[in-house]
Amino acid sequence: MSPTDDPSAAARERTAHDLEWHELLDLLAGHCLSKAAAERTRALLPAATLSDARARMALTAEALAAHDDDAPVPARALPDVGQALQRIAKGSVASGEELRDVGLLLAATHALRAYAKAERERHPRLARALESDPALDELGKSLSAAIEADGSVADGASPALRDARRRVGEVRRELSSRLSQLMRRFADVLRDEYWTEHDGRFVLPVRSDAHLKVNGIVLGSSASGATLYVEPEEVTALGNRLKVAEAEAEREVARVLAELSLLVQTHSPALAQALEACITADGLAALCRFAKETRAIALEIDELPRARLIGMRHPLLVTQGIEVVPSDLALCSAQAMVISGPNAGGKTVALKCLGLAAWMARCGIPVTADPGSELGFFEPVLTDVGDEQSLLRSLSTFSAHVKNLSAILERASGSALVLLDEVAAGTDPEEGSALAAAVLEALIARGAAVAVTTHYERLKELGAKGGPLVNASVGFDMARMAPTFRLTIGVPGASSALAVAARYGIPEAVVERAQALLPRRALDREELVQRLEAERAALEAARAAAEEELRRQRQLTAEIEAERKKARDEERARLSAESRELLGEVRRARAELTEAKRRVARGEVGKAELKAAEKSVNQAASHIAIGSPLENAQRSLDAPPAGRKPAGHAELVPGTRVFLKKLGQTGEVLQAPERGQLKVAVGSMRLAVRVEDTELAAPKKEPPRSAPKPKERGQVALLDGFVPVRTSHNTLDLRGQRVDEALDAVDAFVDRMLRVSEPVAYVLHGHGTGALKLAVRAHLSAASHVRRAVPAEPDDGGDAFTVVWLG
Repeated sequence: MSPTDDPSAAARERTAHDLEWHELLDLLAGHCLSKAAAERTRALLPAATLSDARARMALTAEALAAHDDDAPVPARALPDVGQALQRIAKGSVASGEELRDVGLLLAATHALRAYAKAERERHPRLARALESDPALDELGKSLSAAIEADGSVADGASPALRDARRRVGEVRRELSSRLSQLMRRFADVLRDEYWTEHDGRFVLPVRSDAHLKVNGIVLGSSASGATLYVEPEEVTALGNRLKVAEAEAEREVARVLAELSLLVQTHSPALAQALEACITADGLAALCRFAKETRAIALEIDELPRARLIGMRHPLLVTQGIEVVPSDLALCSAQAMVISGPNAGGKTVALKCLGLAAWMARCGIPVTADPGSELGFFEPVLTDVGDEQSLLRSLSTFSAHVKNLSAILERASGSALVLLDEVAAGTDPEEGSALAAAVLEALIARGAAVAVTTHYERLKELGAKGGPLVNASVGFDMARMAPTFRLTIGVPGASSALAVAARYGIPEAVVERAQALLPRRALDREELVQRLEAERAALEAARAAAEEELRRQRQLTAEIEAERKKARDEERARLSAESRELLGEVRRARAELTEAKRRVARGEVGKAELKAAEKSVNQAASHIAIGSPLENAQRSLDAPPAGRKPAGHAELVPGTRVFLKKLGQTGEVLQAPERGQLKVAVGSMRLAVRVEDTELAAPKKEPPRSAPKPKERGQVALLDGFVPVRTSHNTLDLRGQRVDEALDAVDAFVDRMLRVSEPVAYVLHGHGTGALKLAVRAHLSAASHVRRAVPAEPDDGGDAFTVVWLG
């Protein structure tokens, strides 16, 4: 049955023509790497059922997701092996080139199986589509071993072939040697110093006036007749031997090809599946490339026939590099969208976008719309777009249009999408507008979703009344005398025919005369629509300006914040360097103090020198002590920890943890505030601070500790009768730091512990490679105010901690 005999096929072909469907498929086929995938793409038709459409789009969605995950489908450019596989399946013997191509197919399917295995959990549908029989790997190895890259049969394909070709080579070498000898013997009668092969025989180029001097068979001559090609009798037997050897090799090649073809035939079903997987992979990769180029997305297909397309763009226009104005399109069943506005303003493009989106989704093709778009299942999609005048069938434009409208009315249903360009145009305007309104009413009554373009005021008025007809318009910029191509829902558009006429060269006097001939009502209506369009354009411009200003403000804020961060980082680096220098001075002063104590003990100096050393230590330490200008500057650069809020009097009960803003330390409330003063314990220190200088800190979280175990000999137990207990206050965490940073942190930590009179402290360095642990312990052992630095007990962290006894 031809398309003209099948109404459904004829309607589908009409829709494909009106939507430029084949042009879109050609575009997609251009992204394919193989001929088979391109042909498959060019033959795409929308899925007939919702389940099939959903399956196609779900597969595309997984391919796009894999592409976004940096795991694109590994498609390859493959030769067309479909026909060769069909012939081999029927028992034909394949050529070497065909078997080579089958081997390339098997290599591609091996890569696809590996990819499918890797993606099976993340993208199961995609993995299933690309799977094939793993047993094909052995067939691939056999073909690879027997067939060379140029399609010839390899010497190693069989022992007999290797021997036959060896014999051919030996005879050829002997024949070449004999011919070289003859060339030297008959050099005076040869036309040139070479020998050649003529019709499979080996000859010398002998001058025609001296051929009798060379005994042999004349097998041919040059075009001028001056040279005769003579096979010397001395090489005739060798030539015969060569022919026999070559025939033996050819027979073995034929046997190998037949054997390999039979092997391929036994895998025909698996090879058909493998070929399908490769074509599918190539098609999906092409869709991913198309989606990347056009910013298209996979849409989940709704069972209801409705569309809400955000930022829809015509795919063919996007790929042509044209600046496309996106449109928001919304339509549902039993509803008609009446699109009006100037000619060449984008009305027909909006119709085609709706139809293309419906068919693209049913084919599993990404739709050129923005995220958040929704699309249902429309079947059938019926169109009447363009001029269908037919001289052969004696049909005028209007007659052909009406005939198509009749067919559309017959096929329209509750799931149909009907697209009509200039509905009922080309006849008397009054009758045409009445026919157009009646057709729309009939289509809506059948439940179809309808989109029409028109210049009929009757349809615009029906759209303005509400109900199932909704107005939409493409705008016209009167200042630029050009269409805006932007679609607006809910507002009718002015046709602006006179403005368009003036723009395209109609004399001004003619346009003015036409304006004068218009009835007052038409002029008023046109002016009203133009004012509405101007107001809408002004609002749109204001919105765009506000968005641009907001974007600039956000960019400026980000730049200012980046500058602030840069300044803080530079200041923090400067203060850190200054702190390290001051810590060095403290260590040197402390060493001098220790040496002074020893000298006092030995009676070498008096106590005055000792006091001077102590004063030097205190002065150096005061520069980096808690509350010092340097420490306050460093603390001001750091953002306050999360979980704090200003402290209220009612919340400051004994036991509450508070952060002391001036000291940068966390303490525990000892006594409720009195007269704005609060007593706080920070380590072993007892302080009185103002309430406004505190913030509530997060509650202390410590795991429950088991009862202390009795200490055995050799363990870290008592020192001066004191049992060490690890807390968050007396523990320094160095994990993740470099050695030089860690040692500076250790010095600052030891100084802080000494200032608060802590007898013991803990350093957490972890295990790691052991380098940090060894460096910390060596550094602490050399410190003058560290009495002992040993690993912690197993129940207190073990070797990941170092216990530091201070004194």
